[in-house]
Amino acid sequence: MSKVEFNMENLQKCICNTCPVQAESECVKEKQKKVQEKLPEMMEKDMMPEPEMVPGLYCAQGTATCDGLDPDKMCQCNECPTWKEYNLADGEPMGYFCRDGEAR
Repeated sequence: MSKVEFNMENLQKCICNTCPVQAESECVKEKQKKVQEKLPEMMEKDMMPEPEMVPGLYCAQGTATCDGLDPDKMCQCNECPTWKEYNLADGEPMGYFCRDGEAR
């Protein structure tokens, strides 16, 4: 397992935006909207958003900066292409990166 990079390729593969754990968070919804609005321009200019702007890719950046997450809901990390590519089942923590921190 290698460290997950916070980069555009992994951001585009990330499925955190559909995760039930963060589905009800207003903070997450607001950040997702802003990222979706700015992403085309960022990609055109080969720019990467700041990690605190992105409500996802927690396996690379660490715990969530938003509140309103519900860890009682089932996370879907194991269905993520990044999870599979980086063999995150063999790392720590194994899931709920939004709560437990970046993959190592």
